[in-house]
Amino acid sequence: MKRLIAVLLALVMVFAAVATLAACDNKKNDGKEETTVGGDDTTNKGEDTTVGGDDTTNKGEDTTVGGDDTTNKGEDTTVGGDETTNKGEETTTQGGEDVEEKIEFIAPARPSDAVLPTAKVGDYTYNSYAISLGSNWNPHAWETNGDQSILSYLTSPFVTMEALDTEEGLYQWVGEMATAIKDVTAQKQDLLTKYNVTLPEGKTAEEVKSGYVFEFTLNPNAKWEDGTIINADSYIYSMQQLLNPKMKNYRANLYISGESAIAGGFDYYYSLDEGFYVGVGTKYESNQAAVDAGETIYVDIYELWGTKGYKNEAGENCPQWLPMNDDTVYFAVDAEGNKLLDEDGNPVDEISAKDAYEYYLSVDYGPYFEVGKDLAYCLALYTANDNVGASWDGVGLIKTGDYSFIYVCDTAIDFNYFLTSCTDTWLVHEALYEAGKKEVGGLIVTDYMTSLATSISYGTYKMTVFEDAKQVVYVQNENWYGFEKTADGKLVSYTQFTVDGKYLQQYITTKIVIDVMTEEVAKQKFLKGELMSYSPTAAELNDYKLSSRLQVVDETYTMSFFFHTNLDNLKALDKSGKNQNSVVLSNYNFRKAMSLAIDRADFVTATQAWTPAFSLMNHLYHYDIYNDPASSYRKSDEAMQAIVNLYGVEYGEGKLYETLEEAHDSITGYNLTEAKALMKAACEELVEAGLYTAGQNIKIQIGWAKGSLTEDDTKQCELVQKYLNAALEGSGFGTITLEPLGNIIDRYGDTAAGLYAIGYGAWGGAAFYPFRNLQVYTDPSQYDINEAGCWDPTTEKLTLTVEGKEVTMTWQEWGNCMIGTGVYANADNKVKLAITARLEEKFLAKFYRIPLAITTVCSLSSYKIEDYTDQYNIMYGFGGFRIMDYNYNDADWAAYVASQPNGELNYK
Repeated sequence: MKRLIAVLLALVMVFAAVATLAACDNKKNDGKEETTVGGDDTTNKGEDTTVGGDDTTNKGEDTTVGGDDTTNKGEDTTVGGDETTNKGEETTTQGGEDVEEKIEFIAPARPSDAVLPTAKVGDYTYNSYAISLGSNWNPHAWETNGDQSILSYLTSPFVTMEALDTEEGLYQWVGEMATAIKDVTAQKQDLLTKYNVTLPEGKTAEEVKSGYVFEFTLNPNAKWEDGTIINADSYIYSMQQLLNPKMKNYRANLYISGESAIAGGFDYYYSLDEGFYVGVGTKYESNQAAVDAGETIYVDIYELWGTKGYKNEAGENCPQWLPMNDDTVYFAVDAEGNKLLDEDGNPVDEISAKDAYEYYLSVDYGPYFEVGKDLAYCLALYTANDNVGASWDGVGLIKTGDYSFIYVCDTAIDFNYFLTSCTDTWLVHEALYEAGKKEVGGLIVTDYMTSLATSISYGTYKMTVFEDAKQVVYVQNENWYGFEKTADGKLVSYTQFTVDGKYLQQYITTKIVIDVMTEEVAKQKFLKGELMSYSPTAAELNDYKLSSRLQVVDETYTMSFFFHTNLDNLKALDKSGKNQNSVVLSNYNFRKAMSLAIDRADFVTATQAWTPAFSLMNHLYHYDIYNDPASSYRKSDEAMQAIVNLYGVEYGEGKLYETLEEAHDSITGYNLTEAKALMKAACEELVEAGLYTAGQNIKIQIGWAKGSLTEDDTKQCELVQKYLNAALEGSGFGTITLEPLGNIIDRYGDTAAGLYAIGYGAWGGAAFYPFRNLQVYTDPSQYDINEAGCWDPTTEKLTLTVEGKEVTMTWQEWGNCMIGTGVYANADNKVKLAITARLEEKFLAKFYRIPLAITTVCSLSSYKIEDYTDQYNIMYGFGGFRIMDYNYNDADWAAYVASQPNGELNYK
C-alpha cells in the first residue's frame, strides 16, 4: 500500500504554488524559459497589477530571450513627476484618507492642428525568438510568461505609462481602452455599505472619501478585430465569466483577493460551494496546534496519492478532500470501474485518508507538510460558506452608461496604485468564449484563446500564424482604434501624447515573427540579420563591450544563495551521500564567513555584466515614485544605515569615512581576513558540538538552475568554490567542493524542503513599493518561503522601536504591517523607510540568504532598428516597442545584409 519515498520527492519537485500576489508582483527569476519576445513594452505594463493585471510569480520565468531591453515587459513601469498626471490634484493615501479634490486621470488628446512627422510607410518586420511558446493565452486562465507574452500582442490596457521627457526622465499615464478613470468614492459612499467593503480600522463609510470607488469612461472607438464593438456590456459580461462559480477560472484570484480585489467577487466566485478549504496556517501556527484545538484536518488525497478516479467498495468516486481520520479505502479501477489487480491478484493500489495522513505525517515526512512548508497545500481546514447563493448583484461592477462603469474595490487603494493595476483588462470576446465552452469534470471550461482559430485581438496586432513549438506571427490589426489608413491602404498611427514636446509615429512595425529556437541558433541568425536582438553570454561580452549596439541594463533581481539549515535534514543529506559535512551550514559563523569570503567584484566577471550586490533590494527600488522620481530606497539614509550596520563600517568625524554615504559606498561585501577568523571559530564550534571532525573535506550540492547548466553557471560556481577554500585555509576545515545542479523544476521549493542545502536564485519586481518586499521572506501565506528550512517567520518575534515606542510582532506581521490594512499602512514614508530598512538589516544578519549580484539584461540591438533614446529609464526602458524606429525597411535591410562580407554583420 505504501508508496516509495520517491513519490514524496516527486511531489516536492513538481509542486509550484502560484501565490495570489494581488498588487505585489514580487517575482522569482529562473531565466531562459517561457520568455517574452518581440520587444513589446505593452506586456505586464506595471509591476503592481491586479485589476486586469499580473499577479505573476511568473513561475520563475522572467528574462527575455533575444536580449531586448524590455525584459519583463515593463514589469516595473509606473508614472510620476508629470504635470499632466492626476491633473495636479491631490492624491490619497492607501488607507482612504480625506482629500480636498477629486482624483482623476483623463487621457491626453492630440489637437487637430498638431504637427505630425512624415509617416514611414512600408514593410517593417520585427523578427525575434523564444525557446518555447505559450499554450493558453485566455486572459482568464493564462499561467506562464509564454502565455502572457502572446496575450500582450492581442490586447490593449485601460491605461499605460509612456515617456514624457527623456532628458529629465519623466513619464506619463496614457489612456488606451479607458479615456478617463476617476475616484468617485466621495460621491458614492453608499456603495461602500451596499457592497460591504472592508473599511480602514476605526473608519465609517461616511468618513471615507477616496480609495474605493472608481468610474471608468471607455474608449468608444475600441473594437475587436472582427469589428465587434467593445462597450460597458463587454466588460460586465467578461467579469461575470471570469468570476463564474461554475468555471473556477485560474486568474479570478486577481479579483477575489488582494488590494484591488472587486467587492463581492469572493462571495460570488464561491457562491455554489457549501464551504471551501483554507490552509491550516490561516488559523493555526502548526498542524498539531489545529489538532489540539479539535479541528479536523482534511487531506487533498488527489495531490497526496493521485486518487482522482478511484472508487470505494460501494462504487462511489473518491472525493478530492477527505478528513484525516476517514478510513474508507479507495482503489484504482479500470475503464469499467473494476478494481485493478496485479498478476498475483492483489490490488494495484488502495489507500484511505487515515492511512495516507498517518504515513506521510510521520516523523520522516511531517516537516514537508507543516504550516509554511512546500507541501502544506495538501492539508486544509474546511470552512462553511456563509454566502452560499451569493448573486452577481453583490459584485461591485456597475454599468453607468453605454461606455462607462463603476468598479468598487473591497479594500482601500491609492489612486496611483489603482491606475497601475489598470495596465491590462479582463476583456473576452463573448461569441468566441461561449462557442468554446464545454463541461469537464463538473466544471465549465472554454478553449478560448488556445489556438489560432479560437483567438481574436483588440490590440495593436492580430495573430495570423500559430504553429506550436515552431512559430507565431502577428500583423497590424486594422480595427485597432489607433490606426489610420493611407491612400494606398497602409496602416499608420501617431501618438495622442507628446514625447519631448513632439508627436511621434507609433507602432511602425507591420509584422512580428517569433520563431522557436535555441540560443546557439539565435546567435547565428542575428549575425545574418534574421533577428532584431541577441543576448550575448558572459564569455562573449568581451567581444562586444565596445559595440555601439550593446545595451546593458540592471534589473530588480538580486541573485543570492539561500540555505536550508535544519540540522536533522542536513545530516540526512550527508548520510545519503549527496553531500559531505553539509552540517556546517547550520553554523551561523560559517554562513557569515561564506558571505564575507565572496569577492563579488570578481564573481560578476563570470556573468552577463551583472553588478555586485550586498542587500536584498537594489538601486531600482523607489519609495515615492509617483511624486518623486529620485526617491531611491537604496539611497535613503535608513536603507544605507542598515547595510552599514550589517557590514560594521564606521563613519563620522575622525573616521576613515566622514559621512554615511561614503561609508555605504565603500562596502564591497568582501573581507577575507574576517572570513578566515569566522571560519576558524565555526570549526571550533562544530567540533565541540560533535557535528564535525577537524580536517574532513566538505562537499555540497547546490540547486542552481531550472534549465541545463551553462558555461557561465559552471564558472560562477568554480569561483565561489575558490573564494571559500581561500577562507578555509588554516581554519581547521578541510577543503570544500561545490557541485551545481541544473534541470531542477523548483529549486526554491526543493531547497526549502531539504532536497538541497543551498539554492541559487533571485527575487525581484514590485520596485515601486519596497515596503511590501519583506513579504517574500516572512509571509508563507503569500509566498513559498525559500528559507523555510531555516526558520518559521510566523512564530519568531522581533522587537523594533517605531516612533519612539518598542513594538513586538512576528516577522510575518512585520512583513505585512505596511500593506493594505496593516498597522503602519498609513504611516508616512519616513516611518516606513525605518521599518523596512531595519527588517532588511535584521533578516540579512541571519545569513539565511547571501546576496551576490544584481542581474542585468545585455542585448545587442540590430542595425535595422533604433530605440527612441539611449538613456534607459526603469519606467519606459529605451522608449519601448511603441515608439521604436527603423533604419531600414525589409527590402532595404535585405540588400544591406547581402552587401556585407559573406552576408554576415559585424557588431564588434
